[in-house]
Amino acid sequence: MSWLKHGDTNSKYCHFVIRWRRMRNEFKRVKMNGQWVEEPEVVRREAKKFFEERFNTTKDFGVRLGDVEFKSISVEENVSLTSNITEDEVMWQRDGSKILGSDGFNLNFVKNSWEVIKEDIMSVINYF
Repeated sequence: MSWLKHGDTNSKYCHFVIRWRRMRNEFKRVKMNGQWVEEPEVVRREAKKFFEERFNTTKDFGVRLGDVEFKSISVEENVSLTSNITEDEVMWQRDGSKILGSDGFNLNFVKNSWEVIKEDIMSVINYF
């Protein structure tokens, strides 16, 4: 609420937020060999070393698949799945009184309006 009221102006509130974030993000001590060390120079050096190691490592997550075989489909199944759907394949055998989606139009509406909406429906289905 205060930010909405004062915005990002150079206000007392703005300076308070900056100080608060600085204090919250500050490294005041580090744990080395089981002991907490608070000497500023040591804290700086260890923080720098930590982030240098972190950002210089390779992205090897250690996942090895080895001889794992993945299931695959046949060439015929691939052709069947990727070919365009024909007008005969569009759900004509379904019960026409059931609503297909959240728009409230049932299959009877689609069947009765087919000549008007056919091109749009087939275009959408085949695009998908």
